[in-house]
Amino acid sequence: MLNLTAIKTPGVYIDEVPKFPPSIAAVETAIPAFIGYTEKADMLSPGDLLNTPTRIGSIADYQLYFGGAAKPVVTEVQLDLNNQFSSAKVDYQWFLYDSLRLFYANGGGDCYIVSVGLYTAGAPVQNDIQKGIDALVKYDEPTILLFPDAATLAGTALYDLQVSALKQCDELKDRVGLFDLKRNDVQGTEFRDKIGINNLKYGMAYTPWVQVALDKNILYADMVGKIKKAGVLIASLKNFTPDTNVQKVIDDLDNLAADSKKIRQEFTTLLGTDSLDSLFNKKVNKFVLSGAAADLQDVFKYLLDIANTVNTLDTAATLKNADMVTNLKNTVIALKDRYTNLINYQADLKALPTAGYTTQTFSGIATANWGGVLGAAGTANNVLTGPTEKAKILSVIPLVQNEFYAIQSTIQAGILDAASILEKAKNDALAAGFPLFKSIIAGINNTSMALPPSGSIAGIYAQVDNARGVWKAPANVSILGTPDFIYSNSELNQLNVDVVSGKSINAIRAFTGKGTLVYGARTLAGNDNEWRYVSVRRFFNMVEESTKKATLQFVFEPNDANTWVRVQAMIENFLLTLWRQGALQGATPDKAFYVAVGLGKTMTAQDILNGFMIVEIGMAAVRPAEFIILRFSHILPQA
Repeated sequence: MLNLTAIKTPGVYIDEVPKFPPSIAAVETAIPAFIGYTEKADMLSPGDLLNTPTRIGSIADYQLYFGGAAKPVVTEVQLDLNNQFSSAKVDYQWFLYDSLRLFYANGGGDCYIVSVGLYTAGAPVQNDIQKGIDALVKYDEPTILLFPDAATLAGTALYDLQVSALKQCDELKDRVGLFDLKRNDVQGTEFRDKIGINNLKYGMAYTPWVQVALDKNILYADMVGKIKKAGVLIASLKNFTPDTNVQKVIDDLDNLAADSKKIRQEFTTLLGTDSLDSLFNKKVNKFVLSGAAADLQDVFKYLLDIANTVNTLDTAATLKNADMVTNLKNTVIALKDRYTNLINYQADLKALPTAGYTTQTFSGIATANWGGVLGAAGTANNVLTGPTEKAKILSVIPLVQNEFYAIQSTIQAGILDAASILEKAKNDALAAGFPLFKSIIAGINNTSMALPPSGSIAGIYAQVDNARGVWKAPANVSILGTPDFIYSNSELNQLNVDVVSGKSINAIRAFTGKGTLVYGARTLAGNDNEWRYVSVRRFFNMVEESTKKATLQFVFEPNDANTWVRVQAMIENFLLTLWRQGALQGATPDKAFYVAVGLGKTMTAQDILNGFMIVEIGMAAVRPAEFIILRFSHILPQA
């Protein structure tokens, strides 16, 4: 409104008087944050998304930034006496990607991904996942925390992470924890013993794991040496076909498998768990910070070590596949000019009067394909620029970076990607011409895998929220897959109602004629009359967070009746809308909720002097009909 005391000049003034209270917009309720391991974590540079919560809207978004699924390990393939696929055993280490697939398959939408490491880590680590949980403290949008990769952690590590997540939920009061049990803890005994008793109203647990059949991207190399017929290991699939063309493709795949293994071994020896560019950036950053000649020498040594790795692969008889041998020779030819420039840069550094630079030399015996480049002394071309010697030394870094990125792209295309592309093409050719191989691939893909249920449940939450509202219990809803364990009625009773500590665990059950349903709607505070149900907890989270955001505009407003009326009207309008949608129980609005604020109602004069504006909000949230009792009795005939 116009401040009348500020008017000094005669004239006509416009004053727009607000008559309506501000409104409250409901926050999103089903934005899960998936914490775990990914194939990559790249947006602008390799690894720049590690421990950085990133919002995505589809599997395509995930694949762009985080890659694909980890390749499962095929441990055994069984053929029957008729040479037909019988069964397969497949082991899994990482669950985040497949849990995300189930999230979308069950109705999920937008979510956050927190990559805490790459598949090259080998196994999940508690501290890695804890860093991912901690990273979410600064993000306001996520409303559900889940970490399926932690489900295989040994000891109490999983439960320590769950306790930490509950603590964060209690501190922020805008999210809940969606928890998995260990696969063998089907009764939840260990879970209940280790989860503690604090902040349970923010936690939900589901069991058992879910069996689903998802595409696994299995190739010939994944099953070679693991195929058995009637329990006896077979030497080669060539024994099952007289077609010489098919036999040649199998030979090519055998050679490619050996070549791919050799390439992985050589680059793992060079890089460890790093990538080409991440290790390069580490070494460059170390030099830029220190300015030490030894650190600059280490940059050039690393680049020459890359050449040595390529040279090792180029050695006669190292690679077997003819196409890969040709690719490798072409790669070396493309690298020659790059290394000529790098060796010349070293000569320029050596020529500086006080740089103290020691020339790094190639340690191997270069093949003829290098044309003598790696053993050359180099020529100083005076390409280093700058007013001081230090500036001249630093000026070599952009030059070296340009050469490195050219080297990296050449190796990626000519060696690393080439092996994968050739292998995929040969696999497609074998599947097209060899029915047995095609049936084995189909059989492995159709072999079900057990996954922690949290990803599926997060999708159910999103589906129910969108269709019915967050106040509807996410239960008695179909879920993709089949339960990994079948419970008896007495076992289900113990899951749903924990008479000792109240830690209810929601069951996933298979029903004849209905399929697999989520058949539980309780939080871990199962004996708490206020926070017993998932829908009540999440509904209160939504109302609290929505109201909090809308009320921020009143901070530092005059703490008087005018402000109190506006705040009260704003909240009442929001709750009235929710009541009309069926979120609150009561025949009339005054029976469903109340909002109170004011001097003598919720505040004393001292509260106002201290700057407090206290608003009390009461809601009769609808609760699920968990137990429906039908009472029948006889009545006497009336006529």
